[in-house]
Amino acid sequence: MIELRNVHKRYKGTDVVKGVDLLIPQGARIGLVGPNGAGKSTLMKMIATLVTPSKGEIIVGGQSVTRKKKQLRRRIGYVPQEIALHTSISVKENLKFWAGMAPGKVSDAWIVQLLDMVGLRDKVNERVDKLSGGMQRKLNIIVALLHNPELLIMDEPTVGIDIPSKTDIVAFLKALGPDKTILFSSHDLREIEMLCHYVLVLEEGVLRHFSPIKELPHLQNPTQELLKHLRIIRT
Repeated sequence: MIELRNVHKRYKGTDVVKGVDLLIPQGARIGLVGPNGAGKSTLMKMIATLVTPSKGEIIVGGQSVTRKKKQLRRRIGYVPQEIALHTSISVKENLKFWAGMAPGKVSDAWIVQLLDMVGLRDKVNERVDKLSGGMQRKLNIIVALLHNPELLIMDEPTVGIDIPSKTDIVAFLKALGPDKTILFSSHDLREIEMLCHYVLVLEEGVLRHFSPIKELPHLQNPTQELLKHLRIIRT
């Protein structure tokens, strides 16, 4: 479970996250949506222990992100927007390097399972810069899962890739099982609806909406209709 209590973040005199209160149940898949500059990346980085809140408290699984960073990093995986890989070496060499950097124990069997799940097992000896964009994104996600974290935080992990690769990644994330909590940001609303149980809307650092997607009033394009209702997008 993740709890945010009156969380603020201020950068260079500007409030980028403003008084967010939130309770996320274990095993939920949360889709974060909102305009560029809404504070989504900052909020995710605070939950991931990478940025310290200016005010308020964030509790993940009963532990404070400011007081228990080392312990929590064993329980959290973070996928940045950028490809965080060594592109001049092979998939296998990347996995070996990042397994050595992981905050928890990594088994060879788990690595093979992850490779099989995303269809990269036959690519282990290829250089990363020879892979397609979709394959690189899949490998980027695997790296965050090497220590099998309870919470996976993903900041626009599918940006710039084709629809089949996005569909593969959504299917892979669902296959991780019901106990994995996932925070997933994207501008692709269909992708959010395919993957997530809940939608969380941020605008100018303010939490505008949080609810189960299935409880939204529109059966077709429910997230898009929500953003229209909130006047974040216009018809």
